Amino acid sequence: MVKVKNGDFIQISYVLTVKGTGRVIEATDEKKAKQANIYDEKNSYGPRLMIVGNEEMFLKRLNETIIGKEIGSKFKVQIPPEETFGFRDSSKIKLLGRKELVSKNIIPEVGRQIQWGNQSGLVLSVLGGRVRVDFNHPLVGQTIIYDVKILEKINGIKKTNEALIDYRMPGVDLSKFTIKDDKVSVTITIPEEIATKDIYIQLRKLRIANDINTSYPDRKEIIFVDKFTFPDKTK
Repeated sequence: MVKVKNGDFIQISYVLTVKGTGRVIEATDEKKAKQANIYDEKNSYGPRLMIVGNEEMFLKRLNETIIGKEIGSKFKVQIPPEETFGFRDSSKIKLLGRKELVSKNIIPEVGRQIQWGNQSGLVLSVLGGRVRVDFNHPLVGQTIIYDVKILEKINGIKKTNEALIDYRMPGVDLSKFTIKDDKVSVTITIPEEIATKDIYIQLRKLRIANDINTSYPDRKEIIFVDKFTFPDKTK
């Protein structure tokens, strides 16, 4: 059986649960997400790309644990609080004025999650004009369990590059992209609908280029071509 190595491109599926309660907080499978009442139509469901050793994608402990596992196998790994959301910080429990909250159309009720600036917090108490809000992450202090299945290994630079494009541009039709590799450079032709409508296209290009060079250091040049097709006006 093929075993996972550092740097491999693999597809995985997983369910994340909270140790002790068994509460599901994330699932790659749409059916399981619906069963756990965490389904979000804005999310995309299905297998996830994992470049083993890339801690931008997945936590260090998962990257270390998956090495040596067989393709097709299942395993669980526990991630302690110090490697996820840390421990409760009393300085993140704030007292806010009820009048100020109401002026911003926020009705403070005990147990309600509110958005305050760029922070999300849980209302702990409402006493007179004072509202006590906990801005610690909801999973602070919790151990998270990954229940993982390794689905397949992605082989060949064409397929790995397609996987990177799909990761950085989720939901795109890969059949509309053209990828050429001459072992020194990679040229990616981007379809018009992506080149003109994605406001983050330049950032995505940069990340894809970095991803390719990191995985294939001998590809020193990553070229992007924006393709525009016009109707024949001579007829």
